[in-house]
Amino acid sequence: MSDRRYPRSQLGLTLIELMISIAIGLVVVGAVSYLYLGSRGAYRGNESLARIQEAGRFALDSITRDIRRSGALGCGSRVSVATGGPITVTVVPPLALAAEAIQGFKPANYTPLPTAPPSALNPTIAPMYWGGDVLQLQIASGAPVRVVNNPDTTNGRVTIADNSVALFGAGDYALLGDCSAATVFKVLSASTTTSGAAATIGFGAGASLGGDGFTIDNRATLQHFDQITYFVGKVPSTGRSALYRYSLQDASAGRPTPEELVENIEDMDVVYGVDTSPGDNVLSADEFDHADLVGAWANVASVRVSVLAAGDQQGVGSQGQTLPFRGTTTAPAGDTRLRQVFTATAAVRDRVK
Repeated sequence: MSDRRYPRSQLGLTLIELMISIAIGLVVVGAVSYLYLGSRGAYRGNESLARIQEAGRFALDSITRDIRRSGALGCGSRVSVATGGPITVTVVPPLALAAEAIQGFKPANYTPLPTAPPSALNPTIAPMYWGGDVLQLQIASGAPVRVVNNPDTTNGRVTIADNSVALFGAGDYALLGDCSAATVFKVLSASTTTSGAAATIGFGAGASLGGDGFTIDNRATLQHFDQITYFVGKVPSTGRSALYRYSLQDASAGRPTPEELVENIEDMDVVYGVDTSPGDNVLSADEFDHADLVGAWANVASVRVSVLAAGDQQGVGSQGQTLPFRGTTTAPAGDTRLRQVFTATAAVRDRVK
């Protein structure tokens, strides 16, 4: 009788084998989790940084574009062809606009956040104001339209060649200029917007335009006018900060609420390049001052703007992040959002060498 031996059937894992398998599994799961969390953190950080950079660039592009346009009077220079001096701008009542093309306002304090906007600012932006400097610019916009008849100050009207492109209407603000003088007034009426047809623009009987009468011999033109105010305000729905833009034209059209441009802009610092020894009608910046140290706004040749942008996600930045903004700025306690400072300098187009 032959002796046959059969191999022992597999009955399961021993305790040691089970423990080794679990340990290996935990190591693999831990490595995968670590890679996942690291990748997720890097993605959140990159996404937050991209949003911050987009917000900062857009904010500065908007502000510097308007700075370069400020003070434009429909002429290629700020010098009057009649007198050789600065062009005088007359504002027709009841308008009450700032006398200068550029004007800044500094709050009573930067930290803690002020409870009210600068007192000299008009229009008021309370209770939306958050903090930081306020920048106000006077801007002529749109293509100038040729004036075809001498302005009638007795009946308060001026005739332009065509209103089909400019589209002046009641409530708009307009700038009448001829490279010798300029006048800003509120449009009360417009006769037509038909292409190719002369249009009569009404601005009020008996209003004085100042200047030299704006005769057609001086090639007077009419174009839209706006007063732009930039400030950091509070978003009503979220309570966070944002960069706001207030347009006088929007207010005249029945939309007086400031326009939100960019969310999560926490602060704005504005300094002005001032020509301290202006000897001619072309300026160059000798020093940069905050608004309270600017002696004459007519001598401002350039503006340097810095904005502090914050990310929209917690847990991305380090605790207590410190940035070189207006000296030194430290993130609020417990706030781990990423932050970055953006700075740009813009020259006033019609003033610099």
